[in-house]
Amino acid sequence: MPLPDFQKNLDRLLDCGQLKVWSMVVTVLGDFSENRPVRISGRVLDLLVGRLGITNQALRVALHRLRRDGWIEAEKEGRTSNYFLTERGWSMTRAVRPIIYGDAVDRSAPVWMAIAPPQLSAAEISDALPGDAVTVSNRTAILAGSPDPLGPDWLITDFSATGLPGWVQSQLCGDELRAAYTLLARQARALTLPPEADLLDRTVLRLLTLHQWRRLRLRHGPLPDLLLPPDWAGAQARQAVLEVLSALPRPSLADLQAAYERENGG
Repeated sequence: MPLPDFQKNLDRLLDCGQLKVWSMVVTVLGDFSENRPVRISGRVLDLLVGRLGITNQALRVALHRLRRDGWIEAEKEGRTSNYFLTERGWSMTRAVRPIIYGDAVDRSAPVWMAIAPPQLSAAEISDALPGDAVTVSNRTAILAGSPDPLGPDWLITDFSATGLPGWVQSQLCGDELRAAYTLLARQARALTLPPEADLLDRTVLRLLTLHQWRRLRLRHGPLPDLLLPPDWAGAQARQAVLEVLSALPRPSLADLQAAYERENGG
């Protein structure tokens, strides 16, 4: 049974946002697939997410959804199945890995202001802009990376964060996201880390901390990190989360399999 301190830790992290089981599974598979997709047994998955209060039935539904959507595949091994990211799932996970695990932000990346030509409708402007652009008016947006795909009719100019008005800062990171980051940083720093012998508790806390960070960070692109002050709420959450991940290193799957066998009598 989970210890009282462990439950308090869980409650702190669960306060940061409701879990979607399929997303939690992606976090687990992504964390262990550091350099390539790895196979995790359904029994170990069930053991890990079960300590979060996720039932076996809910896990099976999530695995079915992820297989249907092309995120994961399954491979039978005796009486159990092993799960792993598909090439598509691995590609998408690998693409965001530097964002999730990186401890530094390159604030020298170029940022642009783009003004749409008058002949474009609001829908056409939305379709033309990259997904991580931030609109600051009906026809004006801020974006990172190359503006070339917008075409020659757009007015493109360098954008500087010097003296950024408060209303623009709110467009980059709204009150809800700022509060969520602040809560995550506070709760991550309040964790009482289990001793090294408590492998399962440590692994679950690592995965849940990582998941709550990943869930928030993938809501937006690079602009908040490029334009907001270096100590903005998201940066504070990044630092707090990376400290937890450093203190709770990723275990080997062999050690987790051994922990499963101890929990279930071999």
